[in-house]
Formats: sequence, structure tokens, C-alpha cells
Amino acid sequence: MQHYLDNYGGLVTHISYEYSKRYQMLDADDIKQELWVWFITHNNKLNEWETNHSEKDKNKLINRSLRNAAQKYCTKEKAKVIGYEVQDLFYYEPAIIEEFLPYILTESYFIPIGVNDVNYRPNRSVVSEGNTWLAVRADISQAYESIDERHQNVLRLRFGSLSTSLEDVGNELKISADAARKRVDRAMKALIDELGGPRPFVDNDYKKSQDAEQTQE
Repeated sequence: MQHYLDNYGGLVTHISYEYSKRYQMLDADDIKQELWVWFITHNNKLNEWETNHSEKDKNKLINRSLRNAAQKYCTKEKAKVIGYEVQDLFYYEPAIIEEFLPYILTESYFIPIGVNDVNYRPNRSVVSEGNTWLAVRADISQAYESIDERHQNVLRLRFGSLSTSLEDVGNELKISADAARKRVDRAMKALIDELGGPRPFVDNDYKKSQDAEQTQE
């Protein structure tokens, strides 16, 4: 364990502080403790990553898993404090945001064309029922106004009309289409974080001598 304390103490502290700012009802030390528990309960996974992955890839995997552990813990503890069930949460997936952004950015109040394909609540009701789509639109619009202006500009270029390609975004910014995609991805991540963060994934430890994949809950 000392090996991980020495090598990942800074990362654990940084993530704990970041999530305590996002979930201000929770203490950074409690989040930090939960992240160290992750190291204790994922020995097989850590051994496999250290054996079969480069230092860069291993650190990316650990960073991703620690953020997932922080998100899962904070979501659960916030639900306890405020008094609701975690299963009642709605996670904003990129697909639903991409459906709404062109209408939000052009100030149109039509129901997005593909919105019926996106589930809203665990009871399988869809976004277009009743006034639910208006609530979703309001959430996304408010989150968009809260993110950094550089992210707003990138999303406006990409989704400000119904047919803007990454090539067009790249041309506007004088960068490659691949670099434009990365900027759009970063902006989308900032927007999802503002909306409460991504859906946590299942992160069980590997069984001995057997690989396992992280899957969505």
C-alpha cells in the first residue's frame, strides 16, 4: 500500500478536493478515504495494469477509476443528505445533449427530432412526454450558460446548426478535424460535469488470472 501512497497521494488529494468543491455538503477527507479504499479492494486489477500496461496507460486507467469511485461515493452520500434514492437520478448522456443543443443554441422550442429514442427515468417514460422535455431543455441550457466561454464557443460552432461538421469546426478554428473533435469532447465533458457528472460504471476487481471489463451500470 505504501507504493500507492507514495505514487498516487497527490492524485488522490487533487480528486478529493475537486469533488468536495462539486459536492459541497461532503468533506474532502471522507472522499479521500473512499479513494484509498479503492486501492485496497482492487489489488488484482492494479497488478494486471502494472504488468501489462505502460506507465502512461496505467495512470490513465487509475485516474479514470478514482474519478468513477469519487462520483459514485459523492452521488450516494448526496442522496443521503438531501433525501432521495440514487436510482431516481437521471444522468445526461451525450446523445440527449446533442439532440437538444441545436434547438437551445438557435432559441427554438420544438421537441428535438430524436428525443423519443432517449429514456428519461427508470420507469421508461420518455423525454417528450408532457412537459418533461422542457425541463430537460432548461437543465441543459442552464448548464451551457455556466461553463467556460471557450467551451461555449466550441459547442456553438459544432451544434449551432443541424449540419455543422467537425471539418467545418476545424476550419473555423484553423485546426484539424481531429483537434476539433478533441475540443468538442472536452466541452461536452465540461457540460456533463455541470449537469451532475457521467453515469458511474461498475468497477469490480478482476478475478485472479482472468480479465474483466468495466461495464455500465
